[in-house]
Amino acid sequence: MINFTTLQDAKGWFLEKGKNPDVVVSSRVRFARNLENYPFPGTMKEEEENSVTEEIVCTLKEVEGSLDIRRLDSLNPLQRRMLLERNMISQDFSLQGQKSFALKENHCLSVMINEIDHLRFASLHGGECLGESFKELQDLDRRIEKRLPFAASLEMGYLTTELINIGTGIRISLMLHLPALVKTGLIDKALKVVIQLGFSAKGFFGGEENSLGDLYQISNQTAIGLSEKEMIEKLENLAEQLVHYERKAREELLLRSRVEVEDRVYRSYGILSNCRAINLREAVMELSSLRLGSSLGLINLPLEGITALFFLTQKAHIQYLMGGGEEGADEKMIDYTRAKFIRDSLLMESKDFGG
Repeated sequence: MINFTTLQDAKGWFLEKGKNPDVVVSSRVRFARNLENYPFPGTMKEEEENSVTEEIVCTLKEVEGSLDIRRLDSLNPLQRRMLLERNMISQDFSLQGQKSFALKENHCLSVMINEIDHLRFASLHGGECLGESFKELQDLDRRIEKRLPFAASLEMGYLTTELINIGTGIRISLMLHLPALVKTGLIDKALKVVIQLGFSAKGFFGGEENSLGDLYQISNQTAIGLSEKEMIEKLENLAEQLVHYERKAREELLLRSRVEVEDRVYRSYGILSNCRAINLREAVMELSSLRLGSSLGLINLPLEGITALFFLTQKAHIQYLMGGGEEGADEKMIDYTRAKFIRDSLLMESKDFGG
């Protein structure tokens, strides 16, 4: 389902630029839907779950021919973890082989069947493009609803397993790269604005208070009270503020500490282009500095390639490059293979970019 040997032949949203790519890494829109006349997942009998799966799979084949639809048990555990690392499936879902999953050929639209809801489908693209992602899902949603009746009420809207999704059933999120706000100590102030406006914020890698790689995911907390377009507009307005704050902080960094910023960027480039072993934590930190350098025009590398390396160098992806060993993989060999993949990728990207 996911196949690649180099950065150049990989597929995924991370190779798209979109709007404001220097700060907005990606946009994700997800719809949650349930079918009428069936219990929600978790309360269904096996035959009911099989019926739901059959109805949804048949419908998807009719309305969207570019989807690759598989049962998870047709994928080995490594492929499932790769999907998890790309934020296409959830942790619990990845462990349930009897479930079914679909992926569009460009790897930017995915569908989970009988996860927490009967149907969860998501559009994930590079840069700030919530409107485009929403239109893509809305089109698919309308084609599905013509064939399958969704559980809904006039008072509550779409009915979902989780209360936070009742109403529109929509979840929208942006991943932001905010290294300058972190370095200037303004990140807490910026995240308070996010929360005050009714959105949630968490670190993308690990979710800790100070996100590894200075990557933060901003998303809506409820799916009711506003229309989908109003929610998207509200998050887009918030994103514009955060983009402005981050760019101003970058200007301040260059004005006050240009030598230190350049030194950090080129040290990261030196490490990544020469190291013979590197763990994921260090790789993410150095790639974050490199991405900042590319955004500021300090280094001649494309943003998309650097962004892709955040995901293609995670453990399961590296194990895939090593030949697909799933158990007992030597951590030193993983770190060695990760370093080689990064070196080779940076070399090719600098050539392709005229470096």
